[in-house]
Amino acid sequence: MKNASIGQSLKTLRNDSGISLRELGRMTGMSAAYLVSIEKETSSPTIATLSRILKALGTDLATFFAKASSEPKTPVFQSNTQQSICDKYREYVFLLPKRNDMRFEMVCETILPDEQDSEWEIHDCDIGGFLLMGGPAILEIEGIGKWPVKKGDSFYVKAKQKHRLINKGASKLKQITVMDPPRY
Repeated sequence: MKNASIGQSLKTLRNDSGISLRELGRMTGMSAAYLVSIEKETSSPTIATLSRILKALGTDLATFFAKASSEPKTPVFQSNTQQSICDKYREYVFLLPKRNDMRFEMVCETILPDEQDSEWEIHDCDIGGFLLMGGPAILEIEGIGKWPVKKGDSFYVKAKQKHRLINKGASKLKQITVMDPPRY
């Protein structure tokens, strides 16, 4: 899905869910005016903001962007079939298709160094990550602590823990993240 079609897809999902803009605003802590601007595609939400909206609508990024695989159940997934989403500071590439026979989800994340205040994330799944390049970074888990993460390091965050990864380096950071169970 291209970023340009996100607004219309959100509006369709919201309408199909029978949720008004005002109700969605209450559920997400966002103004109805801001949500309208996203739906009309005059504003582009960050990935974390989009994730919050999708959670309120009963879905998540992976489900929203993944397309069900109609290909044979092959163990190899060509790069030209992978879905991606990006905002000003981050890009997520969903490395595996949406398939019921898969026990985890895998994403390649790129985080630019200019992001001043990384948004907090909360997931309904456990997350493991491996820093491929860039950094250093700081992994922060609310109420628990902060840890440095550098190239070659891995990390683990339990489901429901509010967390964020902040790129403290001068170049882009690239990591592989695995979610279990998959969010779709």
